[in-house]
Amino acid sequence: MNLTVTSIHLISSLAMKLTCTSLLVLFVSLILSCANPNESSDKPFISKVSFAGISEQNVSFNAAKAQIIVKIPPVLKDGLRPVFELSEGAEIVDGLTEENTIDLTSLCGCTYNPAKITLRLDNKKALAIYEIIVIPEGPLKAQDTDEPIAFTRKGEWVELSLPVENLYTNPKVTMLSFRNVATGQEEHVSADAACLNRCSGTEHDRVIFTLTNPIQTVLKPGNTYKVSFNNIEFPQPLVVTE
Repeated sequence: MNLTVTSIHLISSLAMKLTCTSLLVLFVSLILSCANPNESSDKPFISKVSFAGISEQNVSFNAAKAQIIVKIPPVLKDGLRPVFELSEGAEIVDGLTEENTIDLTSLCGCTYNPAKITLRLDNKKALAIYEIIVIPEGPLKAQDTDEPIAFTRKGEWVELSLPVENLYTNPKVTMLSFRNVATGQEEHVSADAACLNRCSGTEHDRVIFTLTNPIQTVLKPGNTYKVSFNNIEFPQPLVVTE
């Protein structure tokens, strides 16, 4: 078969156009495959997420896995406050505190097997669940602050609230130590190796201890103490009053 130069040129041109068309179709397919898979269903979905006071570089959102990863700073003064763009009719029905912050209490309440942090969305047609993975910046430590230690007597028990950094590392405290500033004598409080600490969804960056008798025999009114646990000593003095 004899082909003229013009015929060869036409065939080459047609082949190039077909190749370009195939590449374009492949490119569009790749874009569609990366889109939010929920956009074509009745399920509610998050289209965009950010957090107040946290840079975009520290937030990763995987729509396909329904997963949000956020690296948090040492102190969350106002909590972990999300800003969402949701699908039409969607609302978050579980996973936020009354302050509309992410509920992080499973990461600071001395839990041996902490539950996943999840958000549940509803749009009256279907439900969707997103997982939030929190990455602390470092280990638990005392805040270098003049903020006083909160010490409250409530009947037969007292509540001790200590300001810390990197609270959301699931700390486990089994012994509290109180050093008398005047005498240097140390007193210890434990509960047979059981965890003493807890946290609150609204008291951010504070590890909380609820202590019962005989704490009154350990901490004497009028004395000043330095508090420590897990080799962490707090710079603020604890002044015990009636």
